[in-house]
Amino acid sequence: MKVQTNMKRSAGYLLIIGMLVLLPGCRFIDWMKEKFGGDSQAPTNSMTVAEVVAPATDGSAVLVTIGGKPLITQNMLDAEKQKLMASNPQLQAMIAMMDEKQLNRNLVDGMASREIIRKYVTDKKIDASDKYKQDFEMVLNQVKDALNTRYFMDAFSVDVADNEIKAFYDENKDSIPNLLVSRGGVEAIAASFADQKAANDFMVKARAAKNDIARAAKDAGIVDKVQDFKLVNEQSLGIDPELRDKIVAIKSVPSLSAFKVGNEFWVVAATKKELPKYRELDQVKDELKQMIEKEKTMKKFEEEVARLKGEYGIEINEEFFASPVDAAKTVQASTEAPSTGSGRTVGGKESTKSVRTAEAAPQKPKAKIA
Repeated sequence: MKVQTNMKRSAGYLLIIGMLVLLPGCRFIDWMKEKFGGDSQAPTNSMTVAEVVAPATDGSAVLVTIGGKPLITQNMLDAEKQKLMASNPQLQAMIAMMDEKQLNRNLVDGMASREIIRKYVTDKKIDASDKYKQDFEMVLNQVKDALNTRYFMDAFSVDVADNEIKAFYDENKDSIPNLLVSRGGVEAIAASFADQKAANDFMVKARAAKNDIARAAKDAGIVDKVQDFKLVNEQSLGIDPELRDKIVAIKSVPSLSAFKVGNEFWVVAATKKELPKYRELDQVKDELKQMIEKEKTMKKFEEEVARLKGEYGIEINEEFFASPVDAAKTVQASTEAPSTGSGRTVGGKESTKSVRTAEAAPQKPKAKIA
């Protein structure tokens, strides 16, 4: 157990170090701001690592030096820890289980590793290569697109009423695993027979044994034909689906029933029935609210994008994406009714522009993609 605990802690430390190495520093953020403002130059690293990350005005204890100069200070460590926690809230529970001294030591390792990589890339002039600049530009565009999308969606205001949460809970409590505690079902034990007469004879014996199939089978010397299915519900495995559905459909318990399934005849004793059990609504209310908010936000996102397509005059050349069969149908329809449309959509609606110009001078259509 102790070995497993140490392994988990080591894995946690490695995760934190990895995040620190990948977590962007101030210089990168500053450069991004300049880039968004129109600066087309690649990032520069003219200052030394120590000059950038450990200013002389810090005043706190120096934890790491490089070439005899301060590289990481206590204030920097504390700030880095706060930044890491803010950007990764899920780490809080894991970090709470760690020894603080050892945690700080591992955080410093991560910070030092990051600065070593920065210095190496600068010293080797890797960031001056065309490949580096291309990759940097690509990552920068991805970051900008992500920020654009986030701020675009931040403009959507959604409200979720308590009755919506209750309705969502009732509608989805069987399909969301986190809400379902137990599926319930019918507790059943059964015996199978190759012919109906043998099944009917055994059913008489089972009734005489007060529906105790196990005892009746033991008395009849056919214990090998008995199967205890325990609790049977719609999701039960290891049981014939048809038999499973028949058992689930049993209304009254305790009861004794006979079913024909395929080429077999089954005598089933249903001993009790359990209803599904769910987590209380109050326990999952906040979680469900977030799910509904996300769903409503995505709906607003789609509606707003569709609206802006129309406002900005976005046209998508649907003919380009049509299958050969659909394209042939479009050509045939155009021949029969040349004024019906151009096969383009504008703002999600079909354009009514005439196709005669395209027919007179065929050319590859240019698609404007949102």
